[in-house]
Amino acid sequence: MKIWGFVAVAGAVLFLASCATVSREQCEAGDWPAIGKAHALQGFPASRLDNVVEDCGRHSIAVDTDAYMQGWRMGVRAYCTPRRGFEDGRNGKRPSFSCPADLAVDYDDARRLGDRLKEADEDVSLSESSLERSRREVDDLGERIAALDCMQEDRAARRACRLERESLRDRRSSARYLLESSRRDLRQAQRERDAVFEDVMAAYARRFSREP
Repeated sequence: MKIWGFVAVAGAVLFLASCATVSREQCEAGDWPAIGKAHALQGFPASRLDNVVEDCGRHSIAVDTDAYMQGWRMGVRAYCTPRRGFEDGRNGKRPSFSCPADLAVDYDDARRLGDRLKEADEDVSLSESSLERSRREVDDLGERIAALDCMQEDRAARRACRLERESLRDRRSSARYLLESSRRDLRQAQRERDAVFEDVMAAYARRFSREP
C-alpha cells in the first residue's frame, strides 16, 4: 500500500508539473517581459499572470508583475495584426483578449476575410465526405449483391433471394444516382471555393498591401 501511495503522489506531482504555466527554470531566469509577451502571442488573457504567480510561488520565487504586463501588452500589439487576424479566421480561432482600438478594426476585418475562406473550405470538406459516403454505399451494395446465391433447392427460398437481389439492385441504382449528384456538388463547391479564394486574396491585398 505504501508503494502504491508513493506512486500516486509522484504521479500527481508530475501531472501538476506538466500543467504548470511556467517551469521552475523560467521562474528562476525571471525574464518576465519575454514570458508575458509569449503568453500574449499565444492568445492568453492578462489573467494568465495569476497562474504564473501561483506556479512560481510554489518555488518561493516572486514575479515582477509590472514587467510581465509590460511584455504582455507588447505581445498583444504584436498579435493584433491583419496577418494574424487572417490566420485566426482561417483556423476558427481568436485570442482571449480584445485588440487595442487602433489595431482592432484591421485585425477584425482580416479575420472576417479568413473566416470566408474557412467556410468555403468547410463546404468542400462536407461535399467530399458526402461523396465518400455515397461511394462506400455503392461498393457495399455491390458486394452484397455479389454475395447472394440464389441457387437454393427450395423454390420459396430462391424467390425470396431473387426479390432481395432486385431490391438491392434498385438501391444500388439510387445510390449511383446520389454518387453522381455528390460528384457534381463537390465540383461546384470547389469552384465556389476557388472564386472565394481569389476574391478574398484580392480584398486582402487591396486593404493590407502595405503590411510588412
